[in-house]
Amino acid sequence: MPVPETHEGDHPEPSKGNYLLNADGSGTGTTDNPAQGAIGVVLRDPDGHPIAEISKRIGPAINTVAEYRALIEGLKLARSRGIQRIRVFLDSELVVDQVNGRAKVGKEHIRPLHTEACSLLQEFPNIRISWVPRKWNAEADALATKALLGR
Repeated sequence: MPVPETHEGDHPEPSKGNYLLNADGSGTGTTDNPAQGAIGVVLRDPDGHPIAEISKRIGPAINTVAEYRALIEGLKLARSRGIQRIRVFLDSELVVDQVNGRAKVGKEHIRPLHTEACSLLQEFPNIRISWVPRKWNAEADALATKALLGR
């Protein structure tokens, strides 16, 4: 199980040797009528230099679905690069609490995404998922917004 998240006021500085992954999803509409969704992901090396990013539309998605999809795509990206030590930062407190086992997944349509994300988490020997304020996730947010707007 991942280690507890960073709390507001803490600076999300990783320990030496950890890759950094910021992920954000943007979705609109309602569960019954979702509108276009998009994701943004930034992967950084242990020195903080960007090494990969994702900015793409994901089709109709409400916000929580988009947040999970961003996390999943980011973890797949890190896994494809053979990364073992990673710190993941999301600005969705709900998703962070759910994948860390502190909150129930109440919505049936979220369960498959939660299961996939948790399965991917198990593939990393050293991982921590933390909530950060949106301002600390600005780059991933901008990539999601850019994709959502079709830029």
